[in-house]
Amino acid sequence: MSLFGDFYENPIRFKRNKKELMVSQSEDWSAAILSGSSELVSSEGSVAKPIYYIISIIVVFASMVLVWRLFSLQVVNGKSNALLASGNRVRTTTITAPRGAIYDRNGVLLVRNTAQFDLVVTPSQLPKDKNDILKMSQTLASILGQQPDDLQNRLLGAQKTDRPQVVLEAKIEREKSLQVEEQLRELQGLSLETSPQREYLDSGMLAHFLGYIGRISEQEWNDNPEYRPVDMIGKSGIEKSYEADLRGLVGKEQVEVDSTGRPIRFLARVEPKAGSNIVLTIDMALQKQLYEAIKQQVEKAGSKAGSGVIVDPQTGELLAAVNYPTYDTNLFAKGISQQDYDALLNNDAKPLLNRVTSGSYPIGSVIKPFISTAGLQENVISASTVVVDKGKLDVPNIYDPTIVYSFKGWKPEGIGPVNVVGAIQWSSDIFFYQVGGGFQSFQGLGERRLLDWYSKFGFGKKTGIDIAEEGSGQLPSPELKKKATGESWYVGDTYNISIGQGDFRATPLQVLMATSVIANGGKLLKPHLLLSATSDETLVRKAPVDILRADFISPGNIRLVQQGMEAAVSGGTACCLIKDEVPVQVAAKTGTAETSSEGYDGKNLRSKPHAWFSAYAPASSPRIASLVMIENSGEGSVFAAPATREVYKWYFTNR
Repeated sequence: MSLFGDFYENPIRFKRNKKELMVSQSEDWSAAILSGSSELVSSEGSVAKPIYYIISIIVVFASMVLVWRLFSLQVVNGKSNALLASGNRVRTTTITAPRGAIYDRNGVLLVRNTAQFDLVVTPSQLPKDKNDILKMSQTLASILGQQPDDLQNRLLGAQKTDRPQVVLEAKIEREKSLQVEEQLRELQGLSLETSPQREYLDSGMLAHFLGYIGRISEQEWNDNPEYRPVDMIGKSGIEKSYEADLRGLVGKEQVEVDSTGRPIRFLARVEPKAGSNIVLTIDMALQKQLYEAIKQQVEKAGSKAGSGVIVDPQTGELLAAVNYPTYDTNLFAKGISQQDYDALLNNDAKPLLNRVTSGSYPIGSVIKPFISTAGLQENVISASTVVVDKGKLDVPNIYDPTIVYSFKGWKPEGIGPVNVVGAIQWSSDIFFYQVGGGFQSFQGLGERRLLDWYSKFGFGKKTGIDIAEEGSGQLPSPELKKKATGESWYVGDTYNISIGQGDFRATPLQVLMATSVIANGGKLLKPHLLLSATSDETLVRKAPVDILRADFISPGNIRLVQQGMEAAVSGGTACCLIKDEVPVQVAAKTGTAETSSEGYDGKNLRSKPHAWFSAYAPASSPRIASLVMIENSGEGSVFAAPATREVYKWYFTNR
């Protein structure tokens, strides 16, 4: 019977016969091999040997790879892998340090911290399962009052970023932050952080100088690798300049976590060190007086803006610095809306401009003490030099004498004969035209020496004040004029810059620091806002007196210029500041700077001149020097001088 037939008739017998057949065949192969028979070997050996060799090679190769891999993991990279394994078990988090406060010189608090709660994502610690992300989104949505889909998309987006941390939600309310904190164990990869939010208490009067803080930008993060991408950083003003002092030292906390990233136990904690407190040179009470005085004069003149700054001429410490109008720094600290920002940006009065340090203006006659100094030092004039001011100076064209250029003084009928003291006292334009550019046989300084002396007083360059927001003004020259217009420099250009007009531009702070040179006897100082930095009531550092230039003016020449400024108050253009109203002797100089070559047309406010007034007091031993400028208002003696008078009356009564 066939094999299949046998199976159908008796399956058990079939299995037994099959087994017997296999045993029989095995015995036949064994016998053949033992007897040396080649019949079976020739039929099977040709296949068996190559397979055996191939399998052996594969096994040996795999073993070598395995051994090398084990050697690499345990010996070559053993130390680093151990650290990685430890990192999977130990999670280190950063603890933000409290930011230092900012005070005025008398201990008045100007800037303080308030709590801000941020929900921060660490992408590498987020769960990989999208269902887990969805559950987290639903939990957060119920607390934060947001849509789960939106939160889920933001979490999934965070997973794809290469940033080590991402702020998921900023400025969470206190109650909601407590609810989030209760759920943190179930919110893998999320942490609740307390970041400093600043509150500025100065009512905006120091906005341009205090600056503000904000979330670190991509560029700032790249430039400051010690920061995290979720940290806050100083963006402008004092907050930026003294970021290293204010920030403090961050702390660390280590927690052991399980394989899912959930905390198991606390390991270690290094407490953060609070930032140093910054004490400014500003006297806030004086700041308020100056602000109100400038505001009053701006409104009286029908102007839109003004500025003022007061300094200790012996040290360079800024005691007050006013920009009017100003803005509320808290808008930026809390995250300004686009609508509010556009309103500030499009305001004609330019409230965002730091006029004190960055405004660039023609300065008019407040330049005259400095050209007087230059003329005396260069022996162009002396105490006995007299010029007759007839109200104008007629200068014939050197190529065509029939063409005559007339340079007028502020007083059409003229002032009469004046020496250097009288020229400062009565602000004689005619005198200073000749000192700067010469006239007929009188040899003036010429543009080269004049510009060099302006540079010595600090014009055309930044003062170096300790905030970044500063301009350099504009000091013209023949080269700059040729480049800009293609025209040559003429004596008329020298005349113009001799009285602070033409293309000459300066900031109020530059004018004040130059005035301080006259006040302190010949030292050009670097102005500064930092008085000191303290930590736990211990002095960390104190700002030094930084002298930029000294001993470049003789005491005798300085004294002549000082006499001219004292005479301007006692009986000249600044006589509105009289001793009956200010209890000390004041030295000052008025300035009325034309803003249009055609003068004020009676309609366009922008064509009205700027009113300037520089001063210092007491005249014999100055404690303060000041500069007030009211834009597009009129005469310096009418609008800028009264603001100075009111501030000086208060200061020398209360300080």
